[in-house]
Amino acid sequence: MVYDVAVMDAVIRAFPEAQARELAGLSKRQLQYWDERDFIRPGLAARQGRGRPRLYSFRDLVSLRVAAGLLRGGISLQKIRKVVEHLRTLDHDHPLTELEFWVCDGELYFEEAATVRAGRRPEQILASYAVPVAAIVDRLESDIAALDVRTPGQVERRRATLGHQPVFAGTRIPVAAVRRLLRAGAGEAEVLELYPDLTGADVELVRTELTRTGRLAC
Repeated sequence: MVYDVAVMDAVIRAFPEAQARELAGLSKRQLQYWDERDFIRPGLAARQGRGRPRLYSFRDLVSLRVAAGLLRGGISLQKIRKVVEHLRTLDHDHPLTELEFWVCDGELYFEEAATVRAGRRPEQILASYAVPVAAIVDRLESDIAALDVRTPGQVERRRATLGHQPVFAGTRIPVAAVRRLLRAGAGEAEVLELYPDLTGADVELVRTELTRTGRLAC
């Protein structure tokens, strides 16, 4: 059974490496190694040289999470890669998102062409059985939604974001932009109209610092 995963690409969204690590429960070294070994590569932007970030799609995150779950289930990376490589020869471009995988008694099984096969000998048919995998996608969507929730009234600096300038937490909006507007006499409503992702708490944070020191203390 091949799952229809076109919905995964319905909305294009890029997830930087740090978010991919958090959502998949993997280390930076694992993502780098898997990319370099052509196991799971970022589908939107592969890292090519210093300063070029890896950008993962939602489909990539599903692949990462499935692979991470198999590793936690005791399946070796070598065995997972062997199965993925075999499935790619059968025209499965994204095997980990298209098929069902599970672990039983330390062995890896997957369902393909309405049959269940063992990762140890992927060409051998064992049984006819199928299990849905929608829960993986549902949980990932829930985790992404939680990741998107931002706390208003906070400032942060992130590497490779606007030259490391202070930005409002969870956004790419520079604090300096709101500071300039307030100094020019703009009110809260005008600021929020220009930057709808911000809240009154964000504007008040800048206003308070301007009143106290004349500049934002970061």
